[in-house]
Amino acid sequence: MHRLYTLLAVIVLFVGKGVAAPNINKFEGTINLVKHTVFDTSYISVSVKGDMIRLEQRDKNKRITTTYIIDVNKEIVLALSPQRKMFTQVRVGNTHAATGGNIEVIKTENSMAINGVTCYQWRVKDRARNTEVAYWVANKNYAFFEKLVRLLARTEDSFNLFALIPNNTGFFPLLTVERTHLRKEKLRVSVTGIKSAKLNDNLFRVPYGYEEVKRTS
Repeated sequence: MHRLYTLLAVIVLFVGKGVAAPNINKFEGTINLVKHTVFDTSYISVSVKGDMIRLEQRDKNKRITTTYIIDVNKEIVLALSPQRKMFTQVRVGNTHAATGGNIEVIKTENSMAINGVTCYQWRVKDRARNTEVAYWVANKNYAFFEKLVRLLARTEDSFNLFALIPNNTGFFPLLTVERTHLRKEKLRVSVTGIKSAKLNDNLFRVPYGYEEVKRTS
């Protein structure tokens, strides 16, 4: 299975680009994004219904490469391989902690309006990874996002950067840019559409005929 970072990390890397973010506290529907790196472009869809989330990543040719089904209430993450018709449960451990004083969080007074919403800049420096992430956050009560970040911080180290920010409850990043300490941009993700819609429960279930791959360790 692909490493979680390739798809799941984009949840904390939303970039507002002319798309208004609705109140996602009770949001049901799909959020579409485009992820740009220095190497590639990929397309991500995030479907939300209650405590269930489905994430799909497509390559530059719009072919599905990775799918995750997440139950944030039961803390279960399933990784699906559409090509192989297989799935596996991703191990969820304890929340990571910052070590060695490598993490620095700066909540600046900088602000800007993104599609009419006032956002404030939070910067997180990770010296060990030679990276700095600037989150432009809005004070919104997006319950599913808070639960998702808290869960995924226990499956992938990259989620520590947002999860370790003090008093982040209720805040949602509308713009995030990741750079090296030399200011070279590493990653940018753009929200291209947010659509509220009733979703079929089957979207959040493993399709019939998929074989489970048990973890050996």
